Amino acid sequence: MVAVTKELLEQGLSRNGAWSRKQLIALGVPIRKRFKLIKGWKDRLIGSEVTEQQKTLFLELKDKHIKKVNTTGLLFGSLEQQHMKEICACL
Repeated sequence: MVAVTKELLEQGLSRNGAWSRKQLIALGVPIRKRFKLIKGWKDRLIGSEVTEQQKTLFLELKDKHIKKVNTTGLLFGSLEQQHMKEICACL
């Protein structure tokens, strides 16, 4: 068994600063409909114990819920590249 710590929870934070539903379920956090969390869930979770498998799954699921955005070919990128070419041509 592994103790849930504040540091463990911070390790699992996504790059957007949150946890996914699947991550919290992996740690046994009770979740209501529409992803409503019970007030004080984090304080109750810290200090509790989970299995090594639960901890591993929690960390493996980090950022898995974030959709990848394809930024190639966006107007901003094209204008930025064109601007850089113009600057380099002036040098």
